[in-house]
Amino acid sequence: MTDIVRAAASDVPALAAVLASAYAEDPVWSWLMPHDRDRRLRLLFTAHLAQQVPAGRVWTDPDRTVAAVWAEPGQWKLPASYLLRNAGTLLRAARAQLPRTAMRLLALEHRHPADPAHWYVEYIGTHADARGTGRGSRVLGGLLERADADGRPVFLESSNRRNLTFYERHGFAVHEEMTFRSGPPMWSMWRRETGRRPSTSPE
Repeated sequence: MTDIVRAAASDVPALAAVLASAYAEDPVWSWLMPHDRDRRLRLLFTAHLAQQVPAGRVWTDPDRTVAAVWAEPGQWKLPASYLLRNAGTLLRAARAQLPRTAMRLLALEHRHPADPAHWYVEYIGTHADARGTGRGSRVLGGLLERADADGRPVFLESSNRRNLTFYERHGFAVHEEMTFRSGPPMWSMWRRETGRRPSTSPE
């Protein structure tokens, strides 16, 4: 796993900018934050990464162009204390879209499978300036090596149809196209086969 490193607290601003760039044109985030998206995404991801870095769940590449939030089995659900601590940040980031943001987050949590025990890719993104370099593939591949060693499956939700082939190259398969009362769909994906190597095509 020489291509990936655990993020430190000092990496949070840079990695929040990476995720804001990665999700800038994402259909779901565009719907949730139609205006001033870059600033609001940075605000939201800064708060989230600051909570997840001490738990060792944030990973990056040596150049800090990729950010991934990766939860170990049984640790995917955010505790109520986390939501309370970050309520103000969520309000400032979501603003008038807070009700739809809260509803989408609650819907995803409700649909998140409890079994089997699994690793969870909560977020992964590559800065726009580094897309097509294969760095996102290397970071994700390094994390998947941990799941292979553990023998557990990996779960994620994709909010962008264009990213499905990227995940499929890493052994994921679409489980469900998730539709909601409002807003764009999302896709739940499982990687159940361990030991499968991704293709060498860059993302």
